[in-house]
Amino acid sequence: MLIRAINSQRKLKPYFYSQSAKVGGVGCLVGFSAAYPLFFVIASSFGIESDIQIRSYDGGTVFAVFTLCFLILCLSLYAFCALFALIFYGIKFKKGHIDKQELINIVFKGIYPKRWQRGL
Repeated sequence: MLIRAINSQRKLKPYFYSQSAKVGGVGCLVGFSAAYPLFFVIASSFGIESDIQIRSYDGGTVFAVFTLCFLILCLSLYAFCALFALIFYGIKFKKGHIDKQELINIVFKGIYPKRWQRGL
């Protein structure tokens, strides 16, 4: 599904590509900004201090913290990109430019309408 979403965005006409890149960029920026403080909360809950070298901790603990931080980052990026896409493309839906199924496909799947793509 991720490959289909990337291909769908890559084939967009320049105007629509620019819009989707801006919406996705803002969503990723806000998502990372929300996830970053959570990394410190996760690390401190596992007993990892920022002023002590990471090598001094147990390997399993470090692996668990990095895995959990990576998952939080992925979820945060997806959630905020979907939220900003819902807001931006929701306005287009309200104006009648796209229908409900296209809105759902764009927001949750990253699949854009065929009429927005080059060569079709």
